[in-house]
Amino acid sequence: MTATPAALAPVPGGAAGPLRPALTMITGPSGSGRTRALRALRQSAEAAGQPVLELRLAPEDRDEPWHLAAGLLAGLTLPPTRLAAGRARRANPEPPAAMLARALRHHRALTILIDDAQWADPHSAAALLAALHRVDGTSVRAVVTVRTGCGAQTAAGVWATLRQLRAAGLARIAPLRPLTPAESDALAATVLHATPDDAFRAQLRRLGRGRPAALLAAAEGYQGSSAVRVLDRRAYLTDPAAVPWISADHSLLRPVRQLGEDTFAVARALAVLQPLGPAVPLLVGRGTGRTPAQVAEDLAVLRVAGIATSDPQGHWRITVPMLAVALVTGLRPYERRRLAQLAVEAIWAGEATCADPDFLPDQAAVAGRLVDAHRASVLLRTCATAAESTSPAASARWWAGAAELSAAPRDRAEALLADAAAELHVGRHAAAQPSLSRLLADQVGELSAAARQEAELLALARASGADDTGTIQDVAAGEFWGPTRPPPTPVTRAAALALQDRWTQAADLLLAGGSGQLPKAGAGQVDPVTELVATQIAVVTARSRGPVPPVSSAPDTGPARWSAVGQAPPAGAAAGDRRRQVAAALGSYRLAAATGAGTVVDRVLAEAGLTRADLPTPERCLYDWRRGQWTEALEAARVSIAADLVTTRPPVPALVHRAAAEVLLGRGWLTRARAMIDTARTRGIPLPHLTDVVVVDLERALGNTAAAATAAARALATAARSGAVVGTDELWLVTTELAAERGETAAAHAAADAANRAAAALDNGAAAWRAASARLVAGRDTDLAAQVVGLARDLGRPYELAGTLERVVRWTGYRPELLSEAYELYGQLGATLHRSRLRQVMREHGVAVPGRSDTLVEGERLLATLIAEGLSNRELAAVTQSSAKSVEGRLSRLFTRTGYRSRVELAAAVLVGDYRVD
Repeated sequence: MTATPAALAPVPGGAAGPLRPALTMITGPSGSGRTRALRALRQSAEAAGQPVLELRLAPEDRDEPWHLAAGLLAGLTLPPTRLAAGRARRANPEPPAAMLARALRHHRALTILIDDAQWADPHSAAALLAALHRVDGTSVRAVVTVRTGCGAQTAAGVWATLRQLRAAGLARIAPLRPLTPAESDALAATVLHATPDDAFRAQLRRLGRGRPAALLAAAEGYQGSSAVRVLDRRAYLTDPAAVPWISADHSLLRPVRQLGEDTFAVARALAVLQPLGPAVPLLVGRGTGRTPAQVAEDLAVLRVAGIATSDPQGHWRITVPMLAVALVTGLRPYERRRLAQLAVEAIWAGEATCADPDFLPDQAAVAGRLVDAHRASVLLRTCATAAESTSPAASARWWAGAAELSAAPRDRAEALLADAAAELHVGRHAAAQPSLSRLLADQVGELSAAARQEAELLALARASGADDTGTIQDVAAGEFWGPTRPPPTPVTRAAALALQDRWTQAADLLLAGGSGQLPKAGAGQVDPVTELVATQIAVVTARSRGPVPPVSSAPDTGPARWSAVGQAPPAGAAAGDRRRQVAAALGSYRLAAATGAGTVVDRVLAEAGLTRADLPTPERCLYDWRRGQWTEALEAARVSIAADLVTTRPPVPALVHRAAAEVLLGRGWLTRARAMIDTARTRGIPLPHLTDVVVVDLERALGNTAAAATAAARALATAARSGAVVGTDELWLVTTELAAERGETAAAHAAADAANRAAAALDNGAAAWRAASARLVAGRDTDLAAQVVGLARDLGRPYELAGTLERVVRWTGYRPELLSEAYELYGQLGATLHRSRLRQVMREHGVAVPGRSDTLVEGERLLATLIAEGLSNRELAAVTQSSAKSVEGRLSRLFTRTGYRSRVELAAAVLVGDYRVD
């Protein structure tokens, strides 16, 4: 997409009148879309049946006299040999302008398109301008593109003639404006074949800065780096630190290369050093070997060409960020390290300053041992430690640099361990492998017991993220990591068994039959990561593990004291303690989110000194999901799944997939909800029964009650085989409802009894609420209604509360006015499907549905959503709880009101965003 001026539209086919002006000059900097604008004009003219003559010029054409004129005459079928001035005497003394004018008058409604006209030879340019003046009054016109910044290369006589044409109203200049944000997004979506998510969209806008060529290079470059993944019709940049891949001969670099090798070298140095402000010219000279005068001249050339810019304070930068990326990418390794060295030493010497806090550690990591290794190592460790939670991608870069600079083996081992943890934090499982291999193969002896345990669990997480089932199987069996490595600890083996959904065996191995004796991490202590694994297995299996020894006897090392993001560990704390404490706190939060009430989750975060902003994306998804922030939860779920952030932390994978599917289902996207569950099954995530509740709800929405019952029974069987108890209370509740709907009272009571047993084993507020709800449904017990509603309110989960209010009224008739509250809650969630179903229940209980006009609009949008999902009329009737005839009438009215003539047209409009449904 290019912002082409409307005035450039071709002449309508057959128009007899003249087109004024005869010449239009499209101007813009390199990469602004001039060629694309010209291409659009050609397609439009050809579609209108108009003749088009198109030429494209190159820099060398400027030095060949009459090159452009000869090309024009050749295209107009007049022999160009008479214009071969400079090589032979002209046989015909007719002036070139007159010759061109005579040729043009024979071509009615002709459109001449000349790309890169700044490279026109002066003779031809003057002749063409004069010819256009002579054909004034005809329908011939010329549209040329000129790259800004090349004015000095055009002869003065040509500019004088152009000014005369403009004064006569025969020429105009049409600058191309930058792409708007919406146009940039649309162009990116065309390249990626999906809509970029917010973060990816912002990154592409920043790199492109409104220039189509730069944005295309960025989008295509990210695809080439394998950092883009499409999920649920959205494109995600899975690695925020990824650099778009771009070849050394990419067209984006051509305008810079045309300025000469010396200027090109200065541009590359500027691309690296530009954050250093007024010191840039001096440092560029050091890096390129150019004198200050030569650097000043090169920078001036770059500025005139629109490639670089400067402000009054002397801060230089490359105008388009994507061009800077291309320039840096093309540097050879030593060139890049040398420029990094110059930057680091200039900042340390006080010659330069930089406002970007990441710049210095980034350059120190690149420079390596070209700078003071000890000073750089201290810098990298300090920055990496501070960024572990807030910016793990940057932390990984800096820990890797620190590992290479570390002189002491123990320091190097700790840096490698921290690097691997950071890489896994951002989903880069392959990148974590080298550090973990070095640790477990060669440097195990340099690790403390707690650090070794962490390294083994990280290696297991790496295997899980990389779908390395062979390694997981070997670890679960207690086999050695490799020929020179020790066997895995019992904690690591138990974690591997959990990844295979063998929870009973994991509990038998780690919990020692309920004795509660956990493996020690050293000095009689149990490190927090070990404690987390044991707690997780105990919670999932509902088995007691007995008392747990204190995490540490050292003062002030608990997570509540120093695990807050950005806070340094206390003096005397072992290396990595803070990271392991935060990891354990996040693990506790995940378990609380899976099983506990909102107040429990809040308490876990408060004790760890963490807030929502500190949570990694998967945990933030759970946070928003439970609190009813469905839009935010859905986006976080998509990012987590696309970037492989969820595969290593049970029960997060199942819960994140479930959250996404639950939101999609609630908003009417049934097919997409099922696809999200299928994605989870394909990946073989642990605890798959946690996602099956959505499958049950989906089948019930479609009216497939038998399929819903089968799905619930299958999920319970899966949980029983694995030894997992968590989540079964919810499955027994839906099983109770399904039996009651079939009128099978005995089966309903049996399922309710099972829900009670599960709740007793799990012993948490959510399980107690579900058990009480099952008893209420099985016995239609009005006496339980107030208790069930109270338990639901205590949970602090809007979706569960809305469902409880609906369930209580539907099965007992208790306080029908509660349906209004449920309806409002569903509205806050954006759960249009559930609101549609609830409207029918409200009518049955004599409760008024508020906002008739809003309800009609919401109903139409839901219907359009369901059509886009490909549902048949029978399925539409089941989902909307209406008859097939009613559906036909609603469809007819929808088509009439929107102007779409068929399901296909409406579905296409919904999918491309022309008809908004949310």
